Amino acid sequence: MTPRRHLASLDLRAVLRPFDELGGRVAISVEDADGRCLAMSAPAVHPEACVSRAAPIRVHDEVAGQVIATGAEEDGPILAAAAGSLAAALAAAVATAADADHGPGGVSAAQLDEELAHGRRLQRSFVSLVPPDVPGYDIAAHYEAAREIGGDFFDLFRLRRRGRPLSLVIADVTGKGIAAALLMAFSRPLLHAAIDHTTTPAGALDRTNTILVGERRTSLFITALCARLDIPTGRLQLANAGHEPPLHIPADGGPASLVLGSGTLLGAFPDIDVPPVEWWLGPGDTALFYTDGVTDAQSPSGERFDEGGLLAAVERARGGSARDLIDGISGALERFVAGAEPADDITMVALRRSPDR
Repeated sequence: MTPRRHLASLDLRAVLRPFDELGGRVAISVEDADGRCLAMSAPAVHPEACVSRAAPIRVHDEVAGQVIATGAEEDGPILAAAAGSLAAALAAAVATAADADHGPGGVSAAQLDEELAHGRRLQRSFVSLVPPDVPGYDIAAHYEAAREIGGDFFDLFRLRRRGRPLSLVIADVTGKGIAAALLMAFSRPLLHAAIDHTTTPAGALDRTNTILVGERRTSLFITALCARLDIPTGRLQLANAGHEPPLHIPADGGPASLVLGSGTLLGAFPDIDVPPVEWWLGPGDTALFYTDGVTDAQSPSGERFDEGGLLAAVERARGGSARDLIDGISGALERFVAGAEPADDITMVALRRSPDR
């Protein structure tokens, strides 16, 4: 069976069903290589004001089809992310099914490595490291994909409401491979839409969890942290669903501290019980958000980088820009793992308030 036929044989409607819950904000369709629609989610509500972003489903140098995401022009980045992540996940699923048809010895290790490498390249293409412009704040991000297709993702975007607050979400799907990539693929736009349609980060996580519990039948779950920054005051509203706690790095040289307060991870239980947390970034203060790929990184002897290694790296790199902090931690991780490929995706976002703000 060819990759095109394998794509057509997948239960694509089940993959797209969660997008129906976005209230017409984002519509997703999957087409075959000849442009025939194989499956689609509910259509966008305002088709006359919509734009589309497409990503090819490429398997073993053959284009089996494409994923098309449609929505408002202002949602261009999230449309590209949704199309790219779904295309990467579907390509991996089709490649696995096609490879199985060949039987033992039918596919070389080099071919499988190339499929993984292609998936990683796609992931990097839809993880934007260019933060939005936020006057009075310095933002930097770092993303490094593991060898396998993984499930880290993050978003930084200004909300369309009074004051244009900055929203940040950083999340990690438990596990790796095709299933993790698929779960990440539709969870990212789900979270984005939930943040836009709720008044608090805790409400956004609760709404996302309700959809995941109701729609997904999977053993994989998501840790997620959602924050909302009031730009004039530095007030941060935070909600954490089983994710690593962020670090608050004060400008006065005091010790960096973990911002605690967490509920249950997403997709596991109907009630996640996420406590709202509120704190302030004072002038010169920095907030660091990260995934467990940072603290779980291992040395050649099997030692974990852990929170102790992260805090030590922060102490050595603090005092400069957000980029200086990220680069300092990345350098410490690189020296610690001594050239080994990361076992998990590594994602970090640093948010620093200007000293004179």
